[in-house]
Amino acid sequence: MSTRTARLPKLAVAAWALAAAVLAVLVAAVWAHLSGGSSGMHMHAFTRVGGDPFGPLLGAHLLTKWQLDAISLAVLVVAAALYLSGVALAPARSGTRWPLRRTASFFLGLLVIAFATNGSIAVYDQVLFSAHMLGHLALVMVAPVLLVAGHPLSLALAASPPRRRERLVRIARGRVASLLTAPPVALASYTVVIVGSHLTGLMDTIMRNNWAGQLEHLVYVLVGYQFFVLVVGQEPIRWRLGTPARWLLLAVAMAVDTFTGIVLLQGTHAVAMVTDPNVAVNTLSDTRTGGAIMWFGGDAIMIMVMIVLAADWLRRVDTDKADRKGWLEQARVAEFSARTSGTSDVETYDDDETARESYNAWLAGLDKRG
Repeated sequence: MSTRTARLPKLAVAAWALAAAVLAVLVAAVWAHLSGGSSGMHMHAFTRVGGDPFGPLLGAHLLTKWQLDAISLAVLVVAAALYLSGVALAPARSGTRWPLRRTASFFLGLLVIAFATNGSIAVYDQVLFSAHMLGHLALVMVAPVLLVAGHPLSLALAASPPRRRERLVRIARGRVASLLTAPPVALASYTVVIVGSHLTGLMDTIMRNNWAGQLEHLVYVLVGYQFFVLVVGQEPIRWRLGTPARWLLLAVAMAVDTFTGIVLLQGTHAVAMVTDPNVAVNTLSDTRTGGAIMWFGGDAIMIMVMIVLAADWLRRVDTDKADRKGWLEQARVAEFSARTSGTSDVETYDDDETARESYNAWLAGLDKRG
């Protein structure tokens, strides 16, 4: 029994118990909608229940209008339970407590996704392109930045036994992951998704087709994570970019957002929107409003990320050593990495707080044995 308790900390048990309860409620809600709804509404039972748009989005409706996207919530609940399980297991497996700020960042990212798929902008995202665009910014920029800042891969390594940790490292630095996270590939993916989904006829299909919109949400989060893991991440993947390279990626991505926004803002063709008698909308004007949101909102988010990167660089510049690539420094890093679950990257190992705490715990153990 003690072994079982050690393998399943109370926090992990509580997280999965709560997740199971929430999933049961979601299943009951979907079943009730399927039982009481018309056959034409069955396709919406899993993704769009309640929260019919009525009147303008701005104002009280921005906070009071909600819908139930059961699929999105189910995925978020499972992700939250997995993350909390990692937080609970990390101290026993790596000897360190997981930083609270990382947990808070990850859960803020989940909350942003929850609002983008269940909140007011999701309720209006088929009848207002401007609302749809707000959801885009949340899913492709804000949420991925927060999720990456939660260091989920580092947590998985810290919470895993040695053999599983080695497998995860091999996967994270393997050919497929290295290809997907290569800076040119990540930037190309971001560009194709942003331009392709907004400046082609694909957006008309997404606005009118519920399942196409669901797939779009998933693609936006994944591509956003693929891009921002290079820009703000400190995960143990192959690619570790310096601050200038991260700024360059952000600058190019800003150009993509600006181009897309300007084309929409100056366009003469309105995006196809679902007509709702309860929402008065000039489709061409709303399309241009969506373009303005992409241009100014997207650039504003990118600039904020740039400022955070600059502040972090200025904080570290006085403490970074002039040369970290000598053989003596590499030997010290190798010893450091061998005694921790952290990175062996000469350039960034001092910034791995979890690994540093693990190394200190190992030294304390030596002192007690001595």
